[in-house]
Amino acid sequence: LWALGYHQRRWSYADAHELRTLAAEFRRRGIACDALWLDIDYMDRFRVFTVDERAFPDLAGLTDELRALGFRSVAILDPGVAVESELAAEGLERGLFVQDAEGEPVRGRVWPGECHFPDFTDARTRAWWAGHVREFLERVRLDGLWSDMNEPSVFDVPERTLASDCRHAGLDGARGASDTHARWHNLYGQLMVEATRAGIEAAHPERRPFLLT
Repeated sequence: LWALGYHQRRWSYADAHELRTLAAEFRRRGIACDALWLDIDYMDRFRVFTVDERAFPDLAGLTDELRALGFRSVAILDPGVAVESELAAEGLERGLFVQDAEGEPVRGRVWPGECHFPDFTDARTRAWWAGHVREFLERVRLDGLWSDMNEPSVFDVPERTLASDCRHAGLDGARGASDTHARWHNLYGQLMVEATRAGIEAAHPERRPFLLT
């Protein structure tokens, strides 16, 4: 039912104090509100599945505190994986990223800087992503997720997305001649949210998942 209520979001709430103050004002003024949303500033250097511990030193505790006041918490989740990160190293080792026309993991600049992009056409990638979603939600106890930038967005190119000749594994994993980004672009976001939903369901099997894309 809370999904059908009033949700408050903006770009962006900078720290836990600002979010607590906002929640208190809603309640003090008697303004109906059922969910508060976090944009990219809750993350450490905008890196996926991280939390800025200086700004949000106890995000799990904060989400519990907000829930006790009648607020659910939803946070953004982007597909770009920072090149210089443990998550990128993990994905590279397993061969889980979209490739460029030369067969190298494609790079593009998004909020964290230079990023690789998970190849969600690959079942292995979807399972890997879902596992990280599950671990993240169990750690920070968010009530829902918001998948964004999943065109996928790329800042520093004219098309503002991956080149049409980038290569995907495809649903059969064969990486066939037709498995270019031109073919898979319109399904990239859908496949990302299917993987994300699987992770939410694994973290909270007793709940109906909340996921906006």
